[in-house]
Amino acid sequence: MRHVIGLDVGGTTMKGAVLDETGRILARGSRDTKLHNNLPLLIERMAGLIEELKSRVTVSVEAVGVGFPGPFDGPNGFSIHSPNLSLRQVDVRTPLLEAVRLPLAFENDLRTATLGEAVFGAGKGVSHMTFIPIGTGIGMGNMIDGQLLRGAHGISGELGHVSVPGNQAICNCGKAGCVETVASAAGIVRLAKEKLARAIREIPEEAQMLPLWQMVGGNLNQLKAHLVAEAVQKGDPIAAHVWQEVCDITGWAIALVVNLFNPHLVVVGGGVSEAGELLLDPVRQSAERYVMKAGHEKTRIVRASLGPDAGMLGAGALALQTFTGNAEGVSTLVKNE
Repeated sequence: MRHVIGLDVGGTTMKGAVLDETGRILARGSRDTKLHNNLPLLIERMAGLIEELKSRVTVSVEAVGVGFPGPFDGPNGFSIHSPNLSLRQVDVRTPLLEAVRLPLAFENDLRTATLGEAVFGAGKGVSHMTFIPIGTGIGMGNMIDGQLLRGAHGISGELGHVSVPGNQAICNCGKAGCVETVASAAGIVRLAKEKLARAIREIPEEAQMLPLWQMVGGNLNQLKAHLVAEAVQKGDPIAAHVWQEVCDITGWAIALVVNLFNPHLVVVGGGVSEAGELLLDPVRQSAERYVMKAGHEKTRIVRASLGPDAGMLGAGALALQTFTGNAEGVSTLVKNE
């Protein structure tokens, strides 16, 4: 049984684990990554976590896989731009290799999470899969014939920045109408704030009786996406209206993906997916309205199963590629249907 380390490097925290070929975790750890344009210190912390994990197991660790935030040239271990770490055009592979002296495999963190769900999670055994994490924003990772789709410049999967017809909300990217201005945790909060504020201005007495208003104690800055979901279950009409809009746009976006890529499976992850069927059931109904029927009836939309461990496990799966002779994909790890 081979053993590897998977690292999931985030903008605030880095998580790592020693795992075997079945995805069983033998040890795990974490490090703070709240750094600003400090590659040497980041490398020091990555290497430190790797050494710590190695010291906590009795097995031999044979390789390390790394999921890195932002557009990333995986084959060359080169960060194109990582806004959360304030890094741009930097070589990550060379200094880390010098520090740990183990075979290294790198990929963008969204694609390692996609790989995690494909190899060890909800997409296990499926060769055509789309992973859509819905958190602060919304992204997309694709497995096609058991291989990760990277794109010509390593930045494929920007589903959150597809413009929705009729949507005029300004996105953080500078464009108007992006999917993630609605179908994301930030989008849910924005819509709920707007609608609740309008209700307070126009019908204050009724609005103050709404579950959502009472849940935040009248402070709109306390609104969170999960509170909107809870308010839907309590019968709040404003929360229900927001949720309907979010699910409709999410379903529209998924239908677009299904029409383009024809996956066996669409796996929905991220914090918003914790709403479970409250989210997925109306999203499926919406996607069914928008998708081209012929050939897509068998595509299933399911919730991710690995939660926050997806990126870490996917990075481990990436490391396992170093033993397969297939550096471009995971077709030997993913069973074709």
